Amino acid sequence: MSINSLSSAISTKTNHVSDSHQANKTGHEANRNNTAQAGSAAPAISDTINITGTASQLQALEKQLSSLPVVDVQRVDSVKREISNGTFEIDPPRIADKMIQIESAISQSLR
Repeated sequence: MSINSLSSAISTKTNHVSDSHQANKTGHEANRNNTAQAGSAAPAISDTINITGTASQLQALEKQLSSLPVVDVQRVDSVKREISNGTFEIDPPRIADKMIQIESAISQSLR
């Protein structure tokens, strides 16, 4: 299939979805108008939201993280002091291990 025919097919599908959405929207507006005309005899429609356990945990985690400082000032001061004294040591294997751990965590979260 050529790019032009693929583009045309996508455009046709998009127009169909857009038309369906517009018809659905018009239907909802008609229902709303009918409900308003019927007066208080029709029951009110309400939306409800159910938050899953995972979402609740994420909200709690977000609150905990927002209370933590962005920078660990004590750690920064310690590293500055070690650099000034010439005692700061770089451990390449440890750095590599930490980078691998980060990459593994990212790839697992994307699955």
